Amino acid sequence: MTAPEPFSPAAVKQLTARVPEVQRALLNNLDAFPQYPETPLLKAGDQYEGIWLEHNQDNFFLADYAPESAWGSQDAFLRFQREDGLFPFALPLNYRKEGNFFYGYDRCFWHVQTVWPFARCAMEIARKTGRPEEDFARIYRGAAAYDSWFVHHRCEAESGLPAMYCEYDTGHDNSPRVTDGGIPHSCPGDDANNMPDLPEMPILSVDLSAALYGGRIALAELADLLGKNAEAAEWRAKAEMTRLAIRRYLYDEEDEFYYDRATTGFRKYRTEHVTRLFLNRVLTQEEFDRVYVRYFCTPGREFLPPYPLPSVSIDDPSFRHGIRNSWGGNTQALTSLRALFWMGYYHRETDREALLLRWMKAFEEHPESTFQQELDPFTGAPIGDGVNYTPTLLLFLAAAKLPQFTSRI
Repeated sequence: MTAPEPFSPAAVKQLTARVPEVQRALLNNLDAFPQYPETPLLKAGDQYEGIWLEHNQDNFFLADYAPESAWGSQDAFLRFQREDGLFPFALPLNYRKEGNFFYGYDRCFWHVQTVWPFARCAMEIARKTGRPEEDFARIYRGAAAYDSWFVHHRCEAESGLPAMYCEYDTGHDNSPRVTDGGIPHSCPGDDANNMPDLPEMPILSVDLSAALYGGRIALAELADLLGKNAEAAEWRAKAEMTRLAIRRYLYDEEDEFYYDRATTGFRKYRTEHVTRLFLNRVLTQEEFDRVYVRYFCTPGREFLPPYPLPSVSIDDPSFRHGIRNSWGGNTQALTSLRALFWMGYYHRETDREALLLRWMKAFEEHPESTFQQELDPFTGAPIGDGVNYTPTLLLFLAAAKLPQFTSRI
């Protein structure tokens, strides 16, 4: 991935001058939740008035600005965890307001919608904010119960891998990968335990499997921290079984890509779900390089349009262009924000910097931006009418810390 043309001194001055404004916008996304009065929590943005489990990594970055609120979201998810171990996918803000989509629900269990495992995210935030050991023990108990929920309600017996039941399980709204074949938005009865009665179900999911693996590695680290050495070894053994099953059941050697597997075979959609294997560090360096070089390194092909990373490969027949809130093609801020966690791990630091600079170039070239959640992957133009989407704000702040900007302030 190559960086865009250098920014002019005027552009640097203009962009860095916006940093205080963007920081204020981020903190303005904190709000008081009636079901959790202890501290304000970070909303996903003006169009998403609540906290979402798939947005939990936002709090890792928030910890630099509002550590109590960053930890508060972890505490809230633990507090509202269901008795069977399932975490809510969202805690809505205005659930008491008639006409609100979430009216009457102060916590929601309609689907899973998990990406960066709660165990990993909560542990890293607890470390970053200096929480006491008892909080690490709470994270461990809650995350272990969540793993147990997956084993008993979502994992297919032969492979041990979790299945996707609905469109929103992985947060890929409007992606053909998770809608084709009549897959519903949420699980039947608005309960993530329930599988739809569809011919292809259960569908083994690449990204849910990645999250299961990542959660188990984090549980092993938590067990080590708490002095539970035997349990740590058990979690690592379970994680390795998951990693091997992902390779066995979900990898297509000819395509060098990982696909979901239905009862009828692979569902061959090349979407950003593969980056969730990177995020959870499932692949070895050699395995990562094989996928990355083939699909992420050729300008104008696959996942490298002018403004990466698109939610679907631009060469995939299912790629859709220009639809609002679409993980069927648009470049999503959430994908890029998560890339900040894995690009360095897999020795792609230069690409990490180039990705941030691409976003900054989009902000420069489109001053009409109100920090929407997605970009046109070919022009960098913002899509939709949202305002101050939290991951987009965080990408701006991360980019503003690069030497190209800090050295010229």
